[in-house]
Amino acid sequence: MFDVRADEDKNQTHPVITNSIGMALVLIPSGEFEMGSRQTSQAVTAKFAKWDAKGSDHSFERPPHRVQISQSFYLGQHEVTVGQFRNFVQDKSYLTEAERTGRGMGYDEATGFTETSKYTWKNPGFVQSDAHPVVIVSWHDAQSFCAWLSQKDGHPYRLPTEAEWEYACKAGTDTLWSNGDDPEWVARIGNVADGTIKATFSSFQTIDALDGYVFTAPVGMFPANRFGLKDMHGNVYEWCEDVYVDVYHQRSGTTIDPKQMDGSDFRVVRGGSWYSDPPYTRSCNRNRKTPNYSGSGAGFRVSRSE
Repeated sequence: MFDVRADEDKNQTHPVITNSIGMALVLIPSGEFEMGSRQTSQAVTAKFAKWDAKGSDHSFERPPHRVQISQSFYLGQHEVTVGQFRNFVQDKSYLTEAERTGRGMGYDEATGFTETSKYTWKNPGFVQSDAHPVVIVSWHDAQSFCAWLSQKDGHPYRLPTEAEWEYACKAGTDTLWSNGDDPEWVARIGNVADGTIKATFSSFQTIDALDGYVFTAPVGMFPANRFGLKDMHGNVYEWCEDVYVDVYHQRSGTTIDPKQMDGSDFRVVRGGSWYSDPPYTRSCNRNRKTPNYSGSGAGFRVSRSE
């Protein structure tokens, strides 16, 4: 079992496989880690006072607790792309939830984020190629993609659990992001609200660093973390399997493979997006959306048993 507390090899590589649709998957070793944040909500708010002007409550990241991921698993090296999702749509003649309901949340330069029938995964309000992460896909759409891929590839695919996602994102680190605690540094490893987007949308609260992208970036453009995963911070929020609850359950000792399947009508999204302020792209940050939410900052990556 991989002990993330003892691993000091920042250049450690992990096996990568390619499945039948050309998707790269990284083998994530089993192991233990501390899930959640040690910092109090007041400390987090103070650190990010520039962004959390209203005093956002970060208590939903606490209490920190030991978690064991008992089995190694594969995780998409990056988010599912537009091209990969198009293969699914064409193969199944699939209509996304936004296409069926006319409730896609895209970005309009004149009106901002707007929900209308014109916005779908094919048109989020900005230009995307097949190499960009698919957006305006709901949790239900992600589940349908996983079911299709399972049948096509002959292996069971699913969304990662919230615990698996955070374990994979932290990759043995205990800093706010996988490359440190400085908000400006996140632009080195991910596409977030930065100086690039500020030049186009002056009202956005951003870091000063430049990541080079106003909207989504093609997947894999930033360096990988210690597990070999890319785009874990920013670009698009990523759906997880779990139901969202406001705070972690109080746990004693080490919890093995936690998975939350009841307690609210929301599902977990992780990682932040291209328009997210730094606090929302941290490794331990938790967010929620209704499972039918279809927005221009929401996508997903897939998981598979070893």
